[in-house]
Amino acid sequence: MREHKKISIVRLFNRWFKFLLVSAISLIIILVGCQSNSALPSSNKGAISLDKTKATSATSSALTADLGFRPAANGFSFENYGKDSSIKNLSPVEMQRMFGNQVCATSGENCILTPPAQQWMEEVNKSMNGGHCEGMAALSMILYADKDKVSGFGNTPDLALQGNEKLQREIAYWFATQYAQPTAKSEIKDKTPSELLDILLSTMKLNARIDETYTMGIYQAGFKGGHAITPYGVEDLGDGKYTVLVYDNNYPKIERKLEIDRNANTWKYNASTNPDEPESTYIGDAETKTLTLTPTPPRYERQACSFCDQEDQSKETAADKTSATKGNAIATEAFNQIFLEGDADLLITNGNQKIGYENGKFVNNFSGATFIPIRSSDLWKDDEEPLYNIPVGVPFTINLQGNSKSNEKELTDVAMIGPGYDLGLEGIKVLEGQRDTIKFDTSGRSLSYKPSNPEAPNILFGLSTKNDDYEFELDGVEIDASGTISANLDTLKGRLGIKISDSGKEAKFNLMIGRIDDKTEQKFEGEDLTLVSGDTLYLDYAKWTGNGAKLTIELDKGSDGTIDDTTTLEDKKK
Repeated sequence: MREHKKISIVRLFNRWFKFLLVSAISLIIILVGCQSNSALPSSNKGAISLDKTKATSATSSALTADLGFRPAANGFSFENYGKDSSIKNLSPVEMQRMFGNQVCATSGENCILTPPAQQWMEEVNKSMNGGHCEGMAALSMILYADKDKVSGFGNTPDLALQGNEKLQREIAYWFATQYAQPTAKSEIKDKTPSELLDILLSTMKLNARIDETYTMGIYQAGFKGGHAITPYGVEDLGDGKYTVLVYDNNYPKIERKLEIDRNANTWKYNASTNPDEPESTYIGDAETKTLTLTPTPPRYERQACSFCDQEDQSKETAADKTSATKGNAIATEAFNQIFLEGDADLLITNGNQKIGYENGKFVNNFSGATFIPIRSSDLWKDDEEPLYNIPVGVPFTINLQGNSKSNEKELTDVAMIGPGYDLGLEGIKVLEGQRDTIKFDTSGRSLSYKPSNPEAPNILFGLSTKNDDYEFELDGVEIDASGTISANLDTLKGRLGIKISDSGKEAKFNLMIGRIDDKTEQKFEGEDLTLVSGDTLYLDYAKWTGNGAKLTIELDKGSDGTIDDTTTLEDKKK
C-alpha cells in the first residue's frame, strides 16, 4: 500500500511539472508574439507598409545592378511629345548658354543670333517635331542624380509640361546636346550589346555619381527611328540572358525592359505595348551598332560651335580655359553640317565616295565624313535623317531621294551650315522615287538645284562677317522639271546673284534681306521679282543703306557678264 501511494505521488508530481512547463512556454510565445505585433499597424489600416529604405533595398537586391531610379518616382508624368504650337524649344538664351557669346551678332544683353546660329537653332528645333525623347531621357536622369545642376524645377513626376516654358526650354536644351561636340563624339556606338551590358553592370549602383550615368540610344536598321531611353537597372535571368530596366518616356510611370542575350550577342526592344506592330520592334547584334550609350558628363561641358567663325571659336575656347567658371569649351575641326527635315533620304557623294542611303540601305565610305544618328522618335513614327559632317574644302553632291513615306503634303528642307555661313532649300515637294540634285559650294557661297519635278523652293543664305552679318531669303523661286536654279553670294562685290536655266517659264519670287550690326537688325522686303530663264539677276545688298531705303538690282541678260539693266526695288516693309 505504501509503495503504491508513493508511485501515485510521483506521477502526480510529474503531471504538474509538465503542466507548469507547457504553461510557461505558452506564456513566452504569447509575450513574444505581442511584442512583434506591436510593430504592425492596426488591422483597420489594411496591408503592411514597409519602411521606404528597406523597400528600396529589397527591390535592389532582386537586381544585378541598380541605380535606384524608378519611372514612377523619378520619370516625367507626361509622355514624349512632338510638334505642338504651344511648346517652346530652343531660343537665343539656350544657344548662348550652350555655345557662349560667339553665337551672338550683337553685343550687350540682347543677343541677336548670327545667321548661321539662327539657322542651326531652327534646324534642331524642327527635328524635335518627331519627339523630344533625348531631352527627356537626359534631363530625368540629371534631375535624379544631380538635381543641383538644374535647380528650381521641383519633384520630377509632379512637373507639368503645358504652361511650363522653363521646363520646355530645358528639355530642348538637353535634346540639342546630341548635335554638338563633345556630346556627339562621346556616344559609345562601337561596342557590342554584351560590351555595353558590361558598362552598365560596372557603373549601376545606388547613389552613383552623375558621371556614372548614361542615356541609351536605340535605332532601327540604318540608324532610322532613333529613340532615347533611360537605363536604371539590370536583371540576370540566367543562361546568359539579361534584361535592362529602362524608363521609356513614351510610357510614363511604366517599367520597361530591353533584352540582351550574351550568348548570341543580340538585343531586342519592343517600343510598343502592341506586339502586332512590326515596326515597333527594335533588334540588333554585334555588327549593327544600333544600341548605344551616351555618358552624361559631356553634356555639361560648353559645346563646340561648328557653325561659328573659326577665329571666334578659338577666342571663345581660350576665354573659357582661363575663366573662373571654366566653361570647358573645346576646339572643333572645320566641317559642313548637312541637315534634312522631311520624309526623304540623302546620299552625299564625292566621286566613288558615299555617305547616306543608297537603295534604302545606309552606306559610308566617304573619307573624313562622319554622321550623327538623331534620337527624336515618338515610338517608330519618325525617321529622322542623321546629321552629316563633311570636312570643309571637300566638294560633294547631294542626291535627294523620295522614299516610301514621301508625299506631296510633307515638304522637305535641306540645309548646309558651316563656319560662319549657311545656305539651304526649303519647301521641296519630294515624291516616292524622285531623284533631285543639290550642290552646295564648300565655302557656303553658292548653290544649285536640279529637280525632277516642277518646284518653287525657298532659297536661303546666311553670312557672318567681322563687320555686319547678312541673311537672304528668296521665296518661291519657280523652276520646271530638269531645269536648274543657282545662286551665288559674291562677298567682294557685295551682291547676290540668282539664275535659272533650262526652264520654260518666267519665275516670280519675293525677297527678304536682313542685316545685323553690333546693336540692331534691319530688314528689307521686296515683292514680285521676275526672272527669265538664262538671265542672271543681281541684288546689290552692300549698296543698301537700310532704314527703308531702296535696293539696287541689276540684270545680266543672257548671263554674258554684261549688266544690261539697273533699277531699284521698293522696301515693302517700311
